Amino acid sequence: MVSAAVRAGYAWSVRRSESRAWREIMSMTGVVNALRGAAVPALSPVEFVDRLSRPLKQLAPDVFGDDRLGWITVLEWDELRDDVHSDGCSVIVDLLAEGDRGRGWLPSWTWLQQEVVQNEAFTQIKTGATEETYVARRRFVIDNPVGGAGSLADLCSQAGIAPPVPYVPIPPDRLYDGHYWWPCPTCRWPMRVTGASVRCSYLPHNAAYFVRDSSGPTPRLRRRDETVPRQPGARRWVAAGEERTLCVELPVWRYMVVPGVEELALFTRWFGVSDLLDVALWPGQDAYDLRFEIASTNWTMALDLKDVASAGALADKVRSKPLAARTIVLPDHRGTAHQAELSDLLPGYEVLLVSDVHKAVGKALARARRSSR
Repeated sequence: MVSAAVRAGYAWSVRRSESRAWREIMSMTGVVNALRGAAVPALSPVEFVDRLSRPLKQLAPDVFGDDRLGWITVLEWDELRDDVHSDGCSVIVDLLAEGDRGRGWLPSWTWLQQEVVQNEAFTQIKTGATEETYVARRRFVIDNPVGGAGSLADLCSQAGIAPPVPYVPIPPDRLYDGHYWWPCPTCRWPMRVTGASVRCSYLPHNAAYFVRDSSGPTPRLRRRDETVPRQPGARRWVAAGEERTLCVELPVWRYMVVPGVEELALFTRWFGVSDLLDVALWPGQDAYDLRFEIASTNWTMALDLKDVASAGALADKVRSKPLAARTIVLPDHRGTAHQAELSDLLPGYEVLLVSDVHKAVGKALARARRSSR
């Protein structure tokens, strides 16, 4: 249901420039009507599109039940909402397989499973890489999701690596007045611009602003509310030349940069804190995300960080492909209710929040220090 809604929503957003959009909308309407069942009246394509501006659970209450995916809204003012990027794209599945006409023009993230999109980027990063090179390449993408072409090349040279993934021009929906862009304070990828509204497409980063002044040398932002971090300064977009502005593509940002921010934050918080504690990032070239180890007390914690809206969808993926680490870590913004639900669905795994990991590592390190006296 989510996949069909996202595909139809994207098609609607480009219907004026893409001649195949209406065929896609009609095809996805058929998919959704089949999922809704014969007991409810079938939707026309126009009715289906109209419903995409409301939470999906209103479209099919029986399909979503209490699943948080039901609160996703696909369209806002005929454009894809950031709900799609925050939570919707993480559960995309292949709907039509062979004979899918949409594959000639729909972006891959609307029809390829997350794992496939991830693997395309990870394969490039892993090719010919040692353990050390793999970490360097992956960190580079997370630390540098956007930059000038020449500057990115210089940074790669300093790190002793080739560009790990393709970098492309900043998408038009990330530019203000065709000349400026703003990085999200958390992930540093260009924020989305809609009129005078500027916000990170990953909603939990809580970066939402308004353009307050465009009369000076550069436009300035104001926070939407006091819970939002301090507003970043505007960056000038360079269209051509050695320092033309480039960024990673949307799937790389969503599937590598966004979770990588949390992974790196955990790593940097504890790396080098004590000689007693060893911290490894993406061991075995991403067999899992992090390993904390204190040899003197024989204590180890191996963990995989997961950031998805639907506990049920995540549990299904883990059951079909068990994780190497037996501890699943959720960002704190997912909350204790999400943690409890996932614990019930995956009794063979320990499910923690990031704050729980900090407490566990701190306690283990304190015990090790006491025992070494």
